[in-house]
Amino acid sequence: MNHEPLRYAHDEGHTDACFSSDGSKFITCGADGDVRIWSTQEGTDPSHNCIGEWSLSVREKNGNLYLATSDNDVQILTFPGGERNGILDRFVAPINQISLSRDSEHIALAGEDMEAKLFDLAQSGNEGQIFDGLSGPCLSVAVTSRFLAASSGDGKLRVWDVGSKTLKTEIECFPKVNSFANAELLCRIDFSPDGSALAYPDKDTVVVLNTSDWSQSSTLNSTDVSNHYSIVQWSPCGQYLAATTTKGDIVIFHVSIRGVRKVSKHPNSTSICGLMWNPSGNGQIVYTDVEGQLGLASGCTEVKSTDDDVFTEHALDFGDIQIESDDDDNENAISVEKLKKEVMGEPEPELNFEESSAAPTPRPRTPEMPLQPSFMPSSTPEHLNPRYLCWNDVAIIRSYGCLADEDSGKSIEIEFHNSAFHNSMMLQNYQDYTMGCVSTAVVAVANAKQLTVIPLSASSKEWVLKIDDSLEEITLITASEKLVCLATNNYLVRICSVFGIQRGVLSIPGPPVCLSSHQDSLLVSYHSAPVRKSDQCINTKLIKFSGLTMESRDINAALGPESTLLWLGFTDLGTPAMMDSLGMLSLHPTNQNIWVPFCDTTRHLKSPSDGFFVTAIMESCQTIFGIKCRGSIYPGFTPKPTICELVLEPPFAEPETDKTQLEMNLFAWSNLEVRDLGKKFNESGLKAFALACKNGLDQRAVELMEILANPQLVSLATKYALKMNKRLIGEKLMELGSRLVGEAEDTSFVIGAATTPSVTRKFILSSKKTPRNREINETIVPATPDDSHVSESSINITNTTINESFSEEPKNPFSKNSKNEETSSNPLSLVNKYAGVDYESKENKAKNSDNEKRKQPDSTETEERKGKQRKLDRFMFSKRV
Repeated sequence: MNHEPLRYAHDEGHTDACFSSDGSKFITCGADGDVRIWSTQEGTDPSHNCIGEWSLSVREKNGNLYLATSDNDVQILTFPGGERNGILDRFVAPINQISLSRDSEHIALAGEDMEAKLFDLAQSGNEGQIFDGLSGPCLSVAVTSRFLAASSGDGKLRVWDVGSKTLKTEIECFPKVNSFANAELLCRIDFSPDGSALAYPDKDTVVVLNTSDWSQSSTLNSTDVSNHYSIVQWSPCGQYLAATTTKGDIVIFHVSIRGVRKVSKHPNSTSICGLMWNPSGNGQIVYTDVEGQLGLASGCTEVKSTDDDVFTEHALDFGDIQIESDDDDNENAISVEKLKKEVMGEPEPELNFEESSAAPTPRPRTPEMPLQPSFMPSSTPEHLNPRYLCWNDVAIIRSYGCLADEDSGKSIEIEFHNSAFHNSMMLQNYQDYTMGCVSTAVVAVANAKQLTVIPLSASSKEWVLKIDDSLEEITLITASEKLVCLATNNYLVRICSVFGIQRGVLSIPGPPVCLSSHQDSLLVSYHSAPVRKSDQCINTKLIKFSGLTMESRDINAALGPESTLLWLGFTDLGTPAMMDSLGMLSLHPTNQNIWVPFCDTTRHLKSPSDGFFVTAIMESCQTIFGIKCRGSIYPGFTPKPTICELVLEPPFAEPETDKTQLEMNLFAWSNLEVRDLGKKFNESGLKAFALACKNGLDQRAVELMEILANPQLVSLATKYALKMNKRLIGEKLMELGSRLVGEAEDTSFVIGAATTPSVTRKFILSSKKTPRNREINETIVPATPDDSHVSESSINITNTTINESFSEEPKNPFSKNSKNEETSSNPLSLVNKYAGVDYESKENKAKNSDNEKRKQPDSTETEERKGKQRKLDRFMFSKRV
């Protein structure tokens, strides 16, 4: 087996290769999105075309190239021209491999959405057959006119009958994997040219099945190879079988004798991801590796000798006769090399380039990971038709028709969840709108140059904002109850009101990735740096608007390793939230300034290839609303998907235990604003305490109460501990409870002292004379300010009234009542030390006067007593006389 030097073909990543039908050319595709057509003759440059961001598989049949692209479709290109010739079909997930039948016009596709698809190229307009039942992504397919075989990520090999779609056999022989990107073994299978045998890799062996009864006809292995096989393929003659390993080993098996013909190793021990025999039968193999390098191997099989080879083998032997060049002896012969040697002499060894004048093979450059493109949250990709422009808690925006359709076939439908709030709307998409957003205030749609907004309170007052700059294009839009925002490709974000007032414009330091808004708040995600070790460097700004001013702060992003941003938005209470492609949803509570993971959506999915499509987050109900997508991250269009609910709970370890469930509830309720929380929190805390006491973990029980630091909960826990005869725990909890109460009192005292203003005491002097024995009655009366006019000294002042009475001799209790005359003191007197300004309010004066009146006896009663006394005196005087 002879290997040509490796050539650089594509960027580092998965690369595939195939031969043309006549074997004169071979085609490659790879992670850079290019498809290259090479010639088997050396010294010719390949022709290439760009078809997308990346391509996973390529095959040629009947003058057409079929390529699985990053747009989740299979494109058709003419061969060898490379011109676009249509699309075979579109799908909801990438196509991992394309396989062609040798004895029919069938083409099979291995889909990431856990389905194998079969198309008949002889029938135009064929929608194809779907073979499902897989529990993982389909990694590889092989097809004949009778059977379809598929290997999947659930570790099983399945074979169906093409006509009846019945399952013929099912073998568990592959390692399990959740996606094609994470698969170390490609599990490539192949039928023999006559369809009588099926070969598949099984660890360090290759198994050959008989398709008549699906029994093992042979098992092939090599003592020189200990690595696991990843790809197997039959030769065109059906006698040989090529197999490659994860370490770059290439083994050629002779199937009939069950032996190894040749073994070869990759120069760099790199895993081979693409391999194909030359259909001309000349024993040539083309292969590619995961570093994007291309190699050719010849002499892999025994080839019959041609006439040229026979002539070479039986060449004439002239014996001792030496045929030499007579240039040196012929004086008339002119030799340029001879003249150079005579004049310049022999060249220096380091300047002798005769041995190798060709430049060495350039080392492949390190590929640059692409930045995540911008996207609208809760929407589906643009290449799908029909698609969802937006799906949130208010409505669903559907778009029908693609850009290539006529205007009459393009429309946008807005379906509100609550028909009592607003009726459904239908718009004709004459402007080719590709973005849409809806809130309780507006419906906004946009294309690259125009934004159209329809206020729901006045639908006839729609307004349009156009981008006049030829270099500026709209990439993202968002709408809330008070804002309508758009982001452009020149890193600008424009902010408008609901009815079209431009409230501002701001610049972000990178390409925008996603926008979301709630009330007066805006979330902007953008690329802050290039990709580092497959990690997207995405930063997020939280911007709050107040009138025409704004406040901003960076809150970064919560992305897992080698993941991308999948959803960005707010909860119903305005808490920022995001979810990455690993399925982890995180919230950013405003009082914590950190991202907290609150739900691992993958725990609620059945298959690793399933996804969760978020539509809304209700923090007040501790619920996530979304759609579980089977085999994809985007929901289907028909039938209408069903909304499901997930609970907002942090991804603690051992979530199936009762202890962890209680701990998750306590953590979630401590960081979320959930309604009716008090009773639930105390109940969960007491259950966790009781569980620790029941298991004899006294220190853990006390520690739990110290962490929660809830006096009411500590009191309940103390009663429970004493009831369970846990006296030591009860004593510690009583000490903890008293400490918590003391801290609460200290805190309230400090707060009261901080908030209580300075007290101004005012003295009110009575009109009585100064006594020798002073009686001081001090009463504190809160001052009530006057409604009409309040002086500065009477606002929030505590009044202290001191009543002092003075007399020179003790009162006679039997003396007659005499009305005291009130004397007013001079406020400017220099003799009276109690002189001053009276700041007493009118209301307090009225109260004091009422109290004085209550203390004085009634005047009518006094007059009656005086009259009775006069009558009694007259009676006594007349009797004595």
